[in-house]
Amino acid sequence: PDLGRFVVTGEEKDRGAFKTPTIRNVSMTGPFMHDGSQQSLEEVVEWYAKGGHPNPQLSENVKKLDLTEQDKKDLVAFMAEGLKSEFPKVEEARLPQ
Repeated sequence: PDLGRFVVTGEEKDRGAFKTPTIRNVSMTGPFMHDGSQQSLEEVVEWYAKGGHPNPQLSENVKKLDLTEQDKKDLVAFMAEGLKSEFPKVEEARLPQ
């Protein structure tokens, strides 16, 4: 199993813990999940709808969601379209002169 932050900290509370990424512009940032195992937002929603997959490290807080097919489509549409924004303008990096 992937031990998550535990590998870095050695603290038992961090076993299976992962950084939570932003969902801003999420439709442009796949693949998804900490291991890149989900290729699309549809796959992510389906994974959560099923309650994840059996795994001794899976939090007891991850439970099956009672979503209809329309609920799933609406959720994907919200993430894909409702969370879009312009990327911040960043000055191009250059070496000092």
